[in-house]
Amino acid sequence: MGFFDFSGGGNMGFGSVKNVKGFTNEDLFEKLSAIKVSFGTPIMGDIFGTQSVMYKNATPYYDIFVRVHKDKIIMGKIGTDGTDSTVTAAQMEAELIMGSKDEENSFADRAVDELLEVIKKLESGEYITITDEAMPANTATGEPISLYMEQKLFSLKPRFDVFDQEKNVVFHVEGDITSHSFTIQQDGREVLKLKRKIAKIMDEYVLVKNGETIAELKKKFRIVNPEVSGTVNGAELRIMGDLMGIDYDIKIGGRKVAHVDQDKAHWSDCYRISIKDEDVQDIVIALAVICDHVSDKDSTWRH
Repeated sequence: MGFFDFSGGGNMGFGSVKNVKGFTNEDLFEKLSAIKVSFGTPIMGDIFGTQSVMYKNATPYYDIFVRVHKDKIIMGKIGTDGTDSTVTAAQMEAELIMGSKDEENSFADRAVDELLEVIKKLESGEYITITDEAMPANTATGEPISLYMEQKLFSLKPRFDVFDQEKNVVFHVEGDITSHSFTIQQDGREVLKLKRKIAKIMDEYVLVKNGETIAELKKKFRIVNPEVSGTVNGAELRIMGDLMGIDYDIKIGGRKVAHVDQDKAHWSDCYRISIKDEDVQDIVIALAVICDHVSDKDSTWRH
């Protein structure tokens, strides 16, 4: 994505695609009605008299829309019917001022990204009936696993506890005083080791399991927002979204396995982690630690 690329993606809450297929709004409604997404079903509606395909009440405060605009298809979030516009505007303003999002804003922005990927596939002629986000999670219940990662303050060494909704500690993460090496532990046993390579212009990381390197990652330089990518067990890894605002997706082999955002109810660094593949829980925790390190370094550099 270029510096002046306004095509959306990255959990920004808007998107646009060149309408190379010449779709009409009626075409979009027909095609989207046959595709299952994670945030509702479409209806044909309008925004202040402009015809649009709408996903009503994607969240209590937001609808998601998509429509043809000149030679493009545009999409985004908009305050839902019956919601005080001043409340919606205040939410967006707080998001900009605080530099991070509440859970509802994060969900709405990710819904727009999900829709953006669907429209891109339709424009490229791909056949799609369900998005990755709408598919059952690879867990015992078929639902994503909800975890929370909280950094322990007032410690010489970086330390994190990862707990479930009942406040049970599931993972413990502890680094050395230089933040070059971390151990990820489950039930008091090390399940993964994270190492940061020294003397590199751009940060590089490796994940080691049972003595073998299973992942190599590198931070990419970007003026607006850093990006981390690499490979995990031979599959492509991409961490996409807003690392600085702590609102990003983790994709392995082209499929989303987790989402991480910030829990503003806690005064210290506390991240919500939604995991769709329980087989990679330890890897997701390690990646969240990497992103915390990247965002902290970039925040310090910017100030």
